[in-house]
Amino acid sequence: MKLDPLKFGLAFGIIYAVLFLVYGLAAAFFGVGVEMIEMISDFYVGFGPTVIGALIGAVWGVGIGVVFFGLAAWIYNRLVGCGGSC
Repeated sequence: MKLDPLKFGLAFGIIYAVLFLVYGLAAAFFGVGVEMIEMISDFYVGFGPTVIGALIGAVWGVGIGVVFFGLAAWIYNRLVGCGGSC
């Protein structure tokens, strides 16, 4: 089975974006997980326990998902032997 790297990456990018958005908004509105968000923000510049920080985190989530999961799908296609047709 062949995976489309862009679609696979985008699917996981959307999931990551929603997760980062929910984490950020939960911290902003309810104070839940603020310490975790602050720790994660060391890696994702701009992500924080605010509405704007949550939106920035969502953008990071899409980017990370597309790049890393797209790369994983591309590697998977090579490992299962799709050859040059993938």
